[in-house]
Amino acid sequence: AMIQNRDHTGIQRVVRAICYELVRECQEIEAEPVYTSLDDHEFYRAGVLIDKIHGYPVATTDNARIEFYSGDILLYLDLHPGVAISHIEKTRYLRNKGVTVYHVVYDLLPARFPHFFWPELCDEFVEWLKALSHANGAICISRAVALELQQWMMANTTERKRPFRIGWFHLGSDIENSIPTCGIPPDGVDTIGKISSGTSFLVVGTIEPRKGQDQILDSFELLWSDGVNVSLVIVGKKGWGMENLANRLLSHAEYGNRLHWLDRISDEYLEKIYASCVCLIAASEGEGFGLPLIEAARHKIPVIARDIPVFREVAGEHAYYFKGSEPHVLADTIQRWIELCRQGSVPQSCGMPRLTWAQSAEQLMAAILDKPSAVSLN
Repeated sequence: AMIQNRDHTGIQRVVRAICYELVRECQEIEAEPVYTSLDDHEFYRAGVLIDKIHGYPVATTDNARIEFYSGDILLYLDLHPGVAISHIEKTRYLRNKGVTVYHVVYDLLPARFPHFFWPELCDEFVEWLKALSHANGAICISRAVALELQQWMMANTTERKRPFRIGWFHLGSDIENSIPTCGIPPDGVDTIGKISSGTSFLVVGTIEPRKGQDQILDSFELLWSDGVNVSLVIVGKKGWGMENLANRLLSHAEYGNRLHWLDRISDEYLEKIYASCVCLIAASEGEGFGLPLIEAARHKIPVIARDIPVFREVAGEHAYYFKGSEPHVLADTIQRWIELCRQGSVPQSCGMPRLTWAQSAEQLMAAILDKPSAVSLN
């Protein structure tokens, strides 16, 4: 399983959790986390991560070069488009050697919504999708993404001599089994106290144009101006093109009172934040999966979600949906949700189907090994 980045993002949580399960629990194969780089087409043993997974003291220097043999499987588990693009010839070499190469695809958002991303990223992402066609296949993190990838491949790649397999799996939600990051800042206890003392709505995810945080903040300003006493908690680092929203948040009259922005927090801190809020708002206009919905369900807090196909796939009837990008639409939705909550009739998230990371890894392996239980589009 190829790992690359060390950012505290949703994808990194997936990478850590799946690596943990494959290395420690998978009985069908011998899993070895490896890494590579743009300029070096060799692969190396990820010794530090392996020690961490096994609970050993992290003092290893065992990053030996990996030799591939016929029958091996190389899974690009992390998302690093530049690496896959630079490794096209290496992929061809490995396939000719009898190695099976798969990529995990988290979403097609830069190809589907280029207006939400900077042009260079979109150009690289499209080149990455073309590079995937040189592999044996891709495993997507939802059926919605698998369908999007199938449609994109049919429209943008040439006829292949060998089939390109597309499968999908769902993500897990038990943070404690994802090699969680730990630590609560000195002011964390005070912040949690403020959040838990009010009616706090939670937003989780990198602050970026497609996530809808602008609409959410606008809607809460409408609620506050109407005298509705609710709080907004935003968890996520600042992404590209979001300087204006970041400045709005930091200079807001409610910042630190009924508005909280927590940047790059640990999994341990996030768990306490989930437990302190009354509802999760998922307003993204496009997602690969929607892991916060599942995490909210695990904490038994309800969900308000934008009505997009992948959220319907993940949450089904266990979320309260809204449509429209205007601030008043979401403000009205929150008002109705509060009234329904008083009546005890909001959709409850606890019935949302969810997997452990062990089950998620099982689904992934079934797709990779092409088992009869695998979910596939081919």
